[in-house]
Amino acid sequence: MKIFRDLIYVMQGLMKADHKFYKVNGIYDFPQKQKKRIVQMKLVGALLSLPSAQKKMKGQMNRYIIAPYEKVVQQAAGQRQA
Repeated sequence: MKIFRDLIYVMQGLMKADHKFYKVNGIYDFPQKQKKRIVQMKLVGALLSLPSAQKKMKGQMNRYIIAPYEKVVQQAAGQRQA
């Protein structure tokens, strides 16, 4: 729960509905010091709300989200098979 709480708080620009739910229900109970990251995510969220950006990103978002973790997942899958 705490991992998702922290992720939603930092990525509130992208996860607007989740952020609203967490805020209304008082799930945020901590100070957050990643101000720069929060501003970056709000900027990305604003850019992705533009119809032209949505059209370009459609169907590609999962690839961008998963990309940093692909190597770790591939290594884990390789260890599992060995």
